[in-house]
Amino acid sequence: MAQSERTPPQRTCLGCGTRDDQQRLLRLVVTDQGRLVVDRDRGRGGYLHRDAVCWRKFIGRKGLHRAFRVEVSRAAKEQLIEGIKGQDRE
Repeated sequence: MAQSERTPPQRTCLGCGTRDDQQRLLRLVVTDQGRLVVDRDRGRGGYLHRDAVCWRKFIGRKGLHRAFRVEVSRAAKEQLIEGIKGQDRE
């Protein structure tokens, strides 16, 4: 199969649960300090659409241990979403 014929990697959104191209999703990781950040390069992560509906579902979800291998507090999720919203306004 030629490089141009390959399908892009698929990842599952932690908010809505649908699969999408990896490049269309934000990659989230938990830092050593327990903060959630958008980061493409390091650590175990999960993916999230850049969409307010997915953000609300993500904040309300429990059981993200599989994605991050640590429990993530609601406050950490809310802080991340506020940061993403701020970046989108700029």
